[in-house]
Amino acid sequence: MSKSKTTAKTGKRSDVTVAAVQLAARPLEQADAALTDIEKAIANATANNADMVVLPECAYPAYLIESVEAYRSAKVLSSKEFIKKLSTLAKQHKIQIVCGFIDDEGDRLQNAAVVINAKGKECGRHAKSFLWGKDNDYFQSGDALKPIDTPLGKIGVIICADGRAPELATGLAHQGAQLIVIPTCWVNAAMEPDTYRNAQADFMAQGRAIECGVAVVAANKCGIENDTPYCGMSQIISADGERIATAPTDEPAIISAEVTLTDAHSIDIPRWTKRRIFSAYEPVVPDREALGEVKIAVAPADSVFSKPGDEETSPLQELAADGVEVVGSALPDPETADRLDIYCRALGMTLVAFPFVERLMIEPFGACGCIEAEHLSSFAPVRVMALDGAAIVFVVGDEVSLPLLRTRAAENCIFMASATATSAVLVDPTGNIIDQTEPGQSRIITATIDLRMSANKEVFPQTHIWDQRKPEFYADAFGIKERFVAPH
Repeated sequence: MSKSKTTAKTGKRSDVTVAAVQLAARPLEQADAALTDIEKAIANATANNADMVVLPECAYPAYLIESVEAYRSAKVLSSKEFIKKLSTLAKQHKIQIVCGFIDDEGDRLQNAAVVINAKGKECGRHAKSFLWGKDNDYFQSGDALKPIDTPLGKIGVIICADGRAPELATGLAHQGAQLIVIPTCWVNAAMEPDTYRNAQADFMAQGRAIECGVAVVAANKCGIENDTPYCGMSQIISADGERIATAPTDEPAIISAEVTLTDAHSIDIPRWTKRRIFSAYEPVVPDREALGEVKIAVAPADSVFSKPGDEETSPLQELAADGVEVVGSALPDPETADRLDIYCRALGMTLVAFPFVERLMIEPFGACGCIEAEHLSSFAPVRVMALDGAAIVFVVGDEVSLPLLRTRAAENCIFMASATATSAVLVDPTGNIIDQTEPGQSRIITATIDLRMSANKEVFPQTHIWDQRKPEFYADAFGIKERFVAPH
C-alpha cells in the first residue's frame, strides 16, 4: 500500500492513492459479466497500490433496467448479497471500495452507492437525490446527505446527476467531507460521430472541486447500454480543479493518483441568499414569450478606456452603431459606472458593470444579474438570481475560473458573461463557450444570443432542474435551523 501522512487532529491519513475504474457498459442480462468485471477491477486497483477504488453508478447489475418488474424478475444478486460480496473483496484485497449499485431493500429501488472499508465493514451509503431521465421511472430519490466516516477520512458521495445540483456537493463539504467521489453514468451528449461531450465530464466536476476545495474522483462507464452511449472520461481532480488523471472516452480503464484529503473551504452562503435557497418559494422561470435575440458586448475595461480624454467613450459609440443592446464591463469606480451608464442609455444601450450593487435588474431585454468575481466561488448569489428569473448574469472584476463560470451557467441554465480589465468570456446555458479573448488579447467580444434558451430548464427528458430542488433537504445539510416558509 502507498505511504500516507497522518494528521495530529484526526490521526487519519491525509495523502491517499485513489483509483477510478471505468467499466464497459453492460445490460441487465449481463449482470454476471458485470460482477466479473468488478472483481477484476478491484484486484487490478489493488495491484496499483490504491488505498481506495471508486466504481461507476449502478456498476452492478446495470443502470438502464427498463422497469422495476424487469429488475425483480432478473437473475441478479440482491443488494444485500452484492454488498456482502463487496465486503469480501475489500477484506481480501485490503482496499476501501466505493461502488454504485441498486439498493433493493424494502419495497423500493434506489440508485445508490456504498462505501466499504479495507476490513470489509460497510461505512455508509448514499442514494441519488437528483434523478435523471429514466431514473424517475424506477428509482426513489434519496433524502439524506451526510459525509461518510472511513479510516481514510470523511468521504462525500454524490451520484451522477447529483453533480448538477450545487447544494449537494457543497452541503457535503460544509459538513466536513474531505473528498468527493462520484460514481456516474455520464451519457455522451455529442451529436457528431466519434465525438464525446458531457457537461459534467467537461467542466462541472472541476467546478465542484474548486468550489468545495477538495479533490474529486469520478468513475464512469464507456460503451453502449440499451442504445445509450456513455462518454468515459473518468477523472481524478485535485482540490484546485486540475485534472491529474483522465481515462479515455471509449474503452475500459483504471486510473490512479495520489490526492490529499484536506478540510473543505468554508462554504459561503451570504445571508441575503438563504431565504431564497432554503425555502420552497416557487422559482421564476423566464417568460419565453417576452424574450428574444439580443446583441451583447462583453468588454474588458482596457478596451472601453482605450482612448484618453473626451474620446474615451468612442468604443461605446462604435458598439451602439453596430447594433449592440447590452454591454457588460468591469469599471474602476462607482462614479465612472454611473457616468457611463447614463451615456450608454443615451446611445440606446444597457450597461451592466461592477461596481454596481449585486442585484437582479429588470431591463427591456429581460432580467439580468451582476456579481463581483470574488463571489463566483459561492454557488448562492448566481443561484438566487436564476431562481428569481435571471436570463443572464455578468461577473465582473478579477479573473475567474473558466470551469466554475461554465458550471454556474449549466447548473442554472442561464447565460454567463465575465469581464476583467483585460479579458472577456461569454457562455451559453449549456456551459458552452460562445466566445472568449485569448491571453494577452484585450478586445471586446460581441455576439447575438437568444435569451429564450434560459427559459428551458429541462436539461433532459424528465429532468427539470427546478422540479428536482429540495430546499428543506439542503437546509438540513447546511445546518439551517430556521424554516423559511414560502408565502401563500
